[in-house]
Amino acid sequence: MAQVLTTTTLWPHQMAPHHQPHYFTSPLAGLQPHPPAPAPLSVSFSLLSALPADIIYEITDYLSNTEVLKLQLVSRGLRRKLPIQRLNSIHSHKTYFLCQDGIRKLERIARIPRLAKRVTHITFDLESPYVGLLKRYWCISTAMGYPQETRARMQRWYHNHMRRSLTLPSARRIKDKSLRASGLKRILKRMFTGHGEESGSLRTKNREAEEEAEEEEPTKYEDAFHEIFTLFEVHLTSLYLKWQDKAEILERITSAFRSLPNLQILEFKRTDITKEDPSVMLKIWREYNPELAWLLKKNPEIEDGDLPWTDWFSREALHSHLWEAYPSILFCAAQAKRRIKEVRVGTLSTEYPKSGAMISFFEPYHARISDTTGRQATEAELNSWIERHAEGYRYTFSGLRRLELCLDEKEREGYHREYFEVSPLFTDTIRTVEDLVVWKVQGSEVRREENTTPKEFVVPTTMNLEKLRRIELGKVGITLRGLKAFLLTNKETVKEVVCGEGTFGHSVVEKEEILDFLEQTRDNMGLENIEVDFLVGNQYRRLIDEKKYFLSVKIHGNWRDQAFCGFDIGLKYRFTTISGEDTMQSHWVRKHSYEEFVKFIAVTDVQEHFEIQ
Repeated sequence: MAQVLTTTTLWPHQMAPHHQPHYFTSPLAGLQPHPPAPAPLSVSFSLLSALPADIIYEITDYLSNTEVLKLQLVSRGLRRKLPIQRLNSIHSHKTYFLCQDGIRKLERIARIPRLAKRVTHITFDLESPYVGLLKRYWCISTAMGYPQETRARMQRWYHNHMRRSLTLPSARRIKDKSLRASGLKRILKRMFTGHGEESGSLRTKNREAEEEAEEEEPTKYEDAFHEIFTLFEVHLTSLYLKWQDKAEILERITSAFRSLPNLQILEFKRTDITKEDPSVMLKIWREYNPELAWLLKKNPEIEDGDLPWTDWFSREALHSHLWEAYPSILFCAAQAKRRIKEVRVGTLSTEYPKSGAMISFFEPYHARISDTTGRQATEAELNSWIERHAEGYRYTFSGLRRLELCLDEKEREGYHREYFEVSPLFTDTIRTVEDLVVWKVQGSEVRREENTTPKEFVVPTTMNLEKLRRIELGKVGITLRGLKAFLLTNKETVKEVVCGEGTFGHSVVEKEEILDFLEQTRDNMGLENIEVDFLVGNQYRRLIDEKKYFLSVKIHGNWRDQAFCGFDIGLKYRFTTISGEDTMQSHWVRKHSYEEFVKFIAVTDVQEHFEIQ
């Protein structure tokens, strides 16, 4: 050992720079090389922070937004080197569920000035992120219809869960004495009936044989399913706080908006969480349902075992309606005195409820409740409330560039029109809009038959919008006469008109009306772009064999200067089969003069064209 200790050894402070240090263990272990310990994470992070800014810029080009957000948490120095444009774009658009937890997230962002000043676009998701159980009898009957193998797996999973609950004490355990006793019996049976001398492979074979024997015996799956339902029920209680006071909720949103100095875009959408990618769906459910998240963490085989457990869940009926959320959020923006440039309506899931905004009910719901009686406000009280807040609307939406409006189908029936045909707040909101996009929520086929008389136009045809340059109409069900009257009122500013297939509802437009409309717009308006689909034929047999024929016109450029104007005519045929397949056939023709364009429309029969083909 002395010889070992006296061997020539260069210690780190004695070595030349080119020497590689040798690492040894205890002398008793001999001269065995010992690899150096890995560098601490702090050292790696410091090296990363020391990189030049241009290298870090290159690195972020290959990172997702989530990874960039994680990277900025490494150190302050590294965060200062990240591209500011990338961080601004990431933080500029935020999406929140319109619920208590979503509002808390909005408030947290608003309390951080560095992040608050970057937010320019907020999307409110009207769907509920909370989940609840369906009715017990439905869940049990559905589970009893599962294949034999699936039912056996569900039963085995529940038994395994009870064993874990008995062996691992937890405050969240289900306190069911009968279940605890039966589980304890099974544990004791396994402990005292096993043989210590049998090998692992033999124990595995015995266990498999026992499981096969159990499966062969008549199994009471229904009892196990009832217990599983009770287990989920315990972990899906008190998941959310109901909106006790909607006025207080709006005050919190208004307060958060005041801390977002650059907020310019408001958007509304409704996603169907159950139709999202399963990983996205479960991520949302875990985030907003903590008790469910705990259950899944303690029982990972619920997901890994391919069990159809999500069939028992339903979204809580706490979602917000567009007719209520749309005017309420706009009211909050007006109260906070933000300068809103765009109001958008994104994708709305086709699930119930199918509700849109109403131009006759454009104030928040609490405005129609009397402060003195607590009942429905009188017309004088509502007018007084509107006068107090009208100035805020005019200031907030004075620079509105684009407004997207999804109207409720009940609007046409006079629903909620006790006070106004058009709310004064709606008039103040769109007074200076430049791009107006309007469509209507489509109801059932039965309702479509009932509402055969189209409305003249979505707003009064005499309404003059000072800066309106473009109007796009979807399925709103208006008349061609109403559209023409509105365009004549705003002929000085409107330059572009787009009308989709359902703009005129299910009313067939005659050729004389089409030609008169084109003549009036050509002579009296300076339109630069017009795209209109006229319904010229309709065969409708309730829910099946629907056939529609459209005459589409597209005119781009100055009508009077034919050298810089294009005239396109489209013949369209849409057919819906009983299986729901939607088929579209189209044929387009280009004309080089207005006279040829009009003549082709006059002599062409769209229905006959496709019948011959």
